[in-house]
Amino acid sequence: MNSSSFKSRISILFLLQFIVLSISAQTKLAPQTFRISMQQRIASDSMKGEMYVANDIQDWNSTETAIIICDMWDKHWCKGATERVAELAPVINDVITVARNKGALIVHAPSDCMNFYKNHPGRKLGQQYKSKRAERLLNDDSLASELSTPWPIDQSDDGCDCFPECTHGNPWKRQIESIIMDDRDAISDSGVEIAGLFEKRKIKNVVLIGVHTNMCVIGRSFGLRSMKKLGYNVVLMRDLTDVMYDSKQAPYVSHFTGNSLMAEYIEKYVCPTIISSDFTGQREFKFKHDTRKVVAFLTAENEYYTNLRFPQFAHELLLTKNVNCKYAIGKPITEGPGIHNIENLQILNNADLVVMCIRRRALEEDKMQLIKSYMNSGKPLLAIRTSSHAFDAKGNVSRSGGGVVAANVPVSDQLSQWPEFDKDVLGGNYQGHFGHLQQGTAISITPGMEGHPLLKGVAAEGFASPSWLYINRPLRSENIHVLLSGSIPGEPSQPVLWINNRDKGKVIYTSLGHWDDWKIPSFKSIMSNAVDILLAN
Repeated sequence: MNSSSFKSRISILFLLQFIVLSISAQTKLAPQTFRISMQQRIASDSMKGEMYVANDIQDWNSTETAIIICDMWDKHWCKGATERVAELAPVINDVITVARNKGALIVHAPSDCMNFYKNHPGRKLGQQYKSKRAERLLNDDSLASELSTPWPIDQSDDGCDCFPECTHGNPWKRQIESIIMDDRDAISDSGVEIAGLFEKRKIKNVVLIGVHTNMCVIGRSFGLRSMKKLGYNVVLMRDLTDVMYDSKQAPYVSHFTGNSLMAEYIEKYVCPTIISSDFTGQREFKFKHDTRKVVAFLTAENEYYTNLRFPQFAHELLLTKNVNCKYAIGKPITEGPGIHNIENLQILNNADLVVMCIRRRALEEDKMQLIKSYMNSGKPLLAIRTSSHAFDAKGNVSRSGGGVVAANVPVSDQLSQWPEFDKDVLGGNYQGHFGHLQQGTAISITPGMEGHPLLKGVAAEGFASPSWLYINRPLRSENIHVLLSGSIPGEPSQPVLWINNRDKGKVIYTSLGHWDDWKIPSFKSIMSNAVDILLAN
């Protein structure tokens, strides 16, 4: 090989190496994103004074995102609180490791412990900036959205639910060691300092994580209220937080239901919530002593306001049934982008009962498989109204999810449907409905079913429903027991409530479910009874 050829090869090798290093550097420096599903309660325009649950899906630039870890001390004055912090800590560490590696800023905020970290690089970073804007805006006041709103739990005894109750004190010295502090992280318990750092780093999205939701997480100078006042896109990670609540205090529910009620409050009046799965891809965290059964609410329809009625029903269940309620939500629309999508269906993996009202949706195959797997698991289902045509979109739907397309669209380009759901799971035979009548539908108990547990609290003479009557006769399962029938003048009566005793899980279905049915005591009794019956099996 002559020297010219050798030099040429060497030059090419250096050029290739330079290109590879350049690409690697660009890849390393390129910001990554987090896909975040933000759950919030929003005031209804149609029903004044009421709220519905909605999901907002956002893609966050990792370098514009920060996580604040609130008061995860090494020891709390309450023994129970200390134990739950120890449970939370490893999962919090997993979350911040993923976030940090993608370029997010991590802020450790163990209040009253700054002296312990005075020589740590993170503390020096935390002290480097101060926000004059934060100095002006931050105070101890609640948000305007919280004015005249009842606090969800009584914390007047400071929330220790141990027996005997623990003695107050200040035993914390540092943050719990199982949450790793990296030299790239910041350490501060000052909202003015943290806001100054956020301004310097151009942070837009802030996640609060840690304890205690009803005290420090919401109220610290770096807490949810403060970040909201400063205009950040702030969220609470609702599965990696805990309350200080004594279950011997109002509303006299379990400690973990106190957690759920506080998350509800924050979603209504403060900011959205998210779960750790958005960062880790793993199942959301659950405390080991949280033995509540999980009721998963699935809603994706535009006619009956179940995105509003289901949360109201779930709130009653929280207060009376010692269950945990979770939501998988689709947009309440009839057409357009996003109609064929339901978020958070991963909750089905841990659900003990599904309550659903869905209308004509197609889904990605993996999401439809989550639904099918649950329906074949032997676990129960409570389905209402449009669930009879939940997964029949009346034609093929392209993967763009915008609506029905031509029937000759290739299968690989279609979203998945399940038109046999009505027959195979509910045992129904939906054929449409009769017209809207001013007098509504007369509901009567099937003879011989008067003493059935599902009808406890139902008026013996029946009741009138504003729901327009669905046509379902004849039903298509041999294992069905019809408990209620509906009738309108001049038409044969139709079954409106039945139990389908499937081998693959008991089903209770009702074609009732108009938004005003939820105001009828008999209907509300049926729904409550159904939860008791299905969770007992």
